[in-house]
Amino acid sequence: MHKPKLLGWLAKWDVEISRYDIEYKPRTTIQSQILADFVEDFMPALILEVEKELLLASGTSSGVWTLFADGVSNGKGSWMEIVLKPPTGNVIRQSIRTVELTNNEAEYEAMIAGLELAKSLRAEVIKDKCDSPLIVNQVNMTFEVKKERIGKYLDKLQVTLHQFKE
Repeated sequence: MHKPKLLGWLAKWDVEISRYDIEYKPRTTIQSQILADFVEDFMPALILEVEKELLLASGTSSGVWTLFADGVSNGKGSWMEIVLKPPTGNVIRQSIRTVELTNNEAEYEAMIAGLELAKSLRAEVIKDKCDSPLIVNQVNMTFEVKKERIGKYLDKLQVTLHQFKE
């Protein structure tokens, strides 16, 4: 505050503000808060990328991978939960919010996304865990597909499954 002109402006504003009982408090941590917010926003993606890199670097694609996938759709929206367990025992968790889907479509999307994640990590043998009787029975051809859109999901799921050895 070595410039008299700036000091005069501040004094003028101080008089104006004092009339309204407003107190000025400077925010000195705005830059560090922005950095903290940035890290918080991108942390899940960063963790997933680091886990992928570690798995690829360690060459743990051989062995049985286990996939737990669940899709949910309700009044609050649609999202997918994916848990992928490589042979090393580490766990990769991913939660994905999607456009509005039916519950069955969300289940299919979760399974397909989980299988694609496993394939991107070079998994060869995978054990799928699915809590949707519809998907399980349609994949095993016990239930027939009645809706064309679900048929497309089933086709995509079967193509994805055939990319694995087992």
